[in-house]
Amino acid sequence: MENDLFILIGDSLTFGYGISKNENWVYKLQQSLNYNLINKGVNGNTTIDMLIRFSEDVIANNPTLIFIMGGTNDLLSNKSLSSIIKNIELMIKESLSINSKVILGIPPTIIGSDAYKLFSPSSTYDYCENELSKLREELIKLSNKYNLQYWDFYNLTLENMYTDIFNDGIHLNIKGQNLLFNYASNTLTHNHP
Repeated sequence: MENDLFILIGDSLTFGYGISKNENWVYKLQQSLNYNLINKGVNGNTTIDMLIRFSEDVIANNPTLIFIMGGTNDLLSNKSLSSIIKNIELMIKESLSINSKVILGIPPTIIGSDAYKLFSPSSTYDYCENELSKLREELIKLSNKYNLQYWDFYNLTLENMYTDIFNDGIHLNIKGQNLLFNYASNTLTHNHP
């Protein structure tokens, strides 16, 4: 796999907002597994933003493996689950059209009350926190429809959400990054798509 290209597309949760590059779970994955890996996470991206840049950032590079994770910013913008799933499904179809293998990422949970205190107050934090569990269910259905592997960062972070894994209720700190890295590394090592 080390000669194959692995591209991860997403938002700040893929990019590694609020931490140094070498503490990001994607960077650690690259270092530990010696993958030819490109992090295409962009802070603030919704799934429509990801879809707009998908051809240039992902498909044009003809990767062997593609990781797609988004939806949190959509929910923070009061977008519907159906629009998120539609956008992600279009990215899946594009990926499969070039015979890439796809891993769907299920976004981590958030702690809306912490985000409310640290960012500008908004009712969308509660909406996002509640809808993320439904997004998880829809992404699992989508994974099953296309027979894709998925990485369930939602349940992983939900089980650990009160163990100090967040910087601000949305973005993960070093401990949270390590949680995602260990999960992804173990899954790739033992259950390669």
